[in-house]
Amino acid sequence: MHPFNTKKWMLAATGLAVVMYCTPALAQSANDKPTTPQADDDKETVVIVKGLRKSLQSAAQKKRKAGQILEAIDAEDVGKLPDNNVVEAISRVTGVQITRERGEGGSVAIRGMTDIQTTLNGNATSSGTGRAASLNDIPAELLKSVQVYKTRTADQVEGGIAGTVNVDLRRPLDLPKGWTFAGSARRVYSNVGDTESPYYSALVANRFLTDAGEFGFLLNFSHQKNNYGEQYIENETPREFWGAELAALPADKKTIVGVYKMRYGVERGFVERPSYNAALQWKVNDKLSFLVEASGFDSEEHRQMDVLEARLKDIANVKISNITLMPDGRSLKSATFSGTDLPIGPWANDQAITNENRRLNFEVNYNTDRWSLNASVYKDDNRRDMQWYRQTIRFTDATSFFVDMDSDKTVEGAPYVEYTGVNLADASSYYMREFENGKNFEESEEVVWQANATYRASDDKLLRSVQFGLRHSDRSTSNAYGYRYAGFSGAKAVKLANFPSGSVLDAVSIKVPGFDSPTWYRLNLNSIIDNFDAIRAYATDPNKVSYSGGSGGWGDSVVTTETGFGSFEATEKTAAVYAQFTYGFNIASIPVDGVIGVRNTHTWGSSTTRNSPTAKPVVAPIDYSDALPSATAVIHFTPKLQLRLAYTENVQRPGFGEATSWVSLNNDCRCGWGGNAALLPNHETSYDASLEYYFGRSGLVSLATYLKKPDGFITWVHEVNVPVPGYEGLWTVDRPVNAGPGEFQGYEFAAQGFFDFLPGKWANFGASLNATYNDKAEILYPYLNDTGLGDYNAVGNSKYTYNVALYYETPQLGARIAYNYRDKYRDSAVLDYDQGRYSLYVDPTSRLDASLTWTPIRQLTLSVEGTNLLENNTKRYWGEDNLVPMGLRVQARTIQIGARFRY
Repeated sequence: MHPFNTKKWMLAATGLAVVMYCTPALAQSANDKPTTPQADDDKETVVIVKGLRKSLQSAAQKKRKAGQILEAIDAEDVGKLPDNNVVEAISRVTGVQITRERGEGGSVAIRGMTDIQTTLNGNATSSGTGRAASLNDIPAELLKSVQVYKTRTADQVEGGIAGTVNVDLRRPLDLPKGWTFAGSARRVYSNVGDTESPYYSALVANRFLTDAGEFGFLLNFSHQKNNYGEQYIENETPREFWGAELAALPADKKTIVGVYKMRYGVERGFVERPSYNAALQWKVNDKLSFLVEASGFDSEEHRQMDVLEARLKDIANVKISNITLMPDGRSLKSATFSGTDLPIGPWANDQAITNENRRLNFEVNYNTDRWSLNASVYKDDNRRDMQWYRQTIRFTDATSFFVDMDSDKTVEGAPYVEYTGVNLADASSYYMREFENGKNFEESEEVVWQANATYRASDDKLLRSVQFGLRHSDRSTSNAYGYRYAGFSGAKAVKLANFPSGSVLDAVSIKVPGFDSPTWYRLNLNSIIDNFDAIRAYATDPNKVSYSGGSGGWGDSVVTTETGFGSFEATEKTAAVYAQFTYGFNIASIPVDGVIGVRNTHTWGSSTTRNSPTAKPVVAPIDYSDALPSATAVIHFTPKLQLRLAYTENVQRPGFGEATSWVSLNNDCRCGWGGNAALLPNHETSYDASLEYYFGRSGLVSLATYLKKPDGFITWVHEVNVPVPGYEGLWTVDRPVNAGPGEFQGYEFAAQGFFDFLPGKWANFGASLNATYNDKAEILYPYLNDTGLGDYNAVGNSKYTYNVALYYETPQLGARIAYNYRDKYRDSAVLDYDQGRYSLYVDPTSRLDASLTWTPIRQLTLSVEGTNLLENNTKRYWGEDNLVPMGLRVQARTIQIGARFRY
């Protein structure tokens, strides 16, 4: 890990930009054949390029000709993107930042904002009750290209104030005439968890002429299985002490801050993704065409989380000694906790998660010399199911434990815990304390129809074209959640071996480099499932259970979910109309063109919740409208140098689970949590500028700046002594609210190209560099006053991100080495405590990846690829100034071997 050296990388960027800018001139000098810009364009239309050059050229042309500010990645060939899934592929795109977990790319931020929209072939797509689809579930093998839209025009569907990630699937008439066969097989080996993961894909398509017109069909399949195993050491939730722990602290230590838990963790399992895309196209003539398309992106995940934990709070009759503090003089560094019945021991959670995402799409297009008409209707069916078994095990023989938040006994200064009076190898010292079973079901069905018309008014007048259209969507969603738990304590404490299914145990070990890792035991999942009727009987026996609860009773064979926390049903309809026109004119012989338009949307519907079995359903209406203007201008200083300006307004609707009236209250503490039916959309205004220079067939140098002003970010707050409709008295409730206005400002630089001016084989080398500097990322959060965290407090925003890549390509041999760096960022905002001083941050992360491909014959390519070759790990800490280390997650190094064929 190293800080971003602004001076060094600006010099490198300038040097690379100069080299690429001079490429055309140097090439001209070497060939001694001066050309005009028009001649260059003609040359580009006849030169045949393949592989990486073709991909870079196509992506550059998409950016060059777009009405919006965007970045693009094109597949080098059928079934080939540079990475295994969409998230990993766009991690190298200018302005994009991602997280990584469970062996693959995770969440996505664009220019420091995480509220993204996902579209499939330009149409909005989602998963479960979410607003966006899981990009991990869309395999790279099925894709033609990916675009990251940073601004939008009026013809694009609203949503995703951070930006839109659009994935284009292949369609049969995109392919050459005749038959196309392609496929791939890869195997990924990971050094963390010693896992192997297979990836397979196949495509068959045909494009042919008949008396009725041109037809094409395509079938594309992909099957992935990501086997993962990750290790980590971490703690959670720093707060001041309370209860018995507060009384046990010395008088001068009453206000110190300590974490709630310390734990060693192992997360392992697999996610299997069978996916398909099928399309039939009929081009009746040059004017009329039809498309029918079906796609499915499914996943099945078995996730097993195991931790060995020590809880520092909620301990009766505790003694605290040997207290040391971190350098700030307030945060606990280390201490010894002594007592009886200490809350230490294994905790395990086994989850089974399935996702089903289905789309059926129909399109018709009609074109004349002046008019272009298209209409489509599609239906999405999404379902997400999750069930879990959770076990909390304790060591009743333990007399004390010692914790150190920043220990030299662990790798990279991670937290450390040491137990006294416990033999981890002796299974007879393990007692079951709590057992839980739960289920969560999400369903969504959406029908969308839309129509668009474009009239080409002229090629050289002020008004070039007029476009207008309308869109209607009807979506219904539901979320059902329920759980049941049973506790065994005091005289009813039960040894693990005497608990149903306790005869079969699994050993768990954490393997963190440089750390003497412990091994512990837990119940075997298959044994739990096989003996679940006996567990249910045990949990309902008053002679054996100390307490039980949850939203679903143990007497039922399945968990009751109708009134569980967060259960709701919701309907949402949207209607949108838009109009926009393209224009063009000259200023002092400099061409200027662009798009001006406005989109008006109306959103209405309702959410229905039932907060208890006897309560009446609560219906919360939804009704709001938005007008979203947009305007762009592209100033063409030369045929290769242009300045793009954009003004955009967009809106991000609240999540379905947030904008509900459900609430869960506990009368003992007069507290609870729930939704907020009064949430409003987050409205954003953006100003963008991008100076772009294009050269050669794939060369590009660009410098961009942006200013984004959202107003209505949704964040969770801790409201004290507030009324709750339908309940008496005042309560303390955690729920989402609209935060105040925000402002994001930054700069982007990008350069790419091949060194065509170099002699011989040196011309086969190329390079790319992009860097993002997010200068400002401010949100006016509740509980943060003017002396809070300043102008850089937004969650998920790294100030610096850069990517550097060097590649070499011939028709037979290709090589690429790429380095990615992401600066530290705020992972979550602790807004209700100490003015956010103990918010969670992530240390800078970096990755070095490399690949080598060999094409012995035109139809076959063999590859070897490696990721995270330097084995960089992820470290997190509490507080912007690293008040307390949070922990370490070990990231895997992988080696991938693959073969790809096409015919």
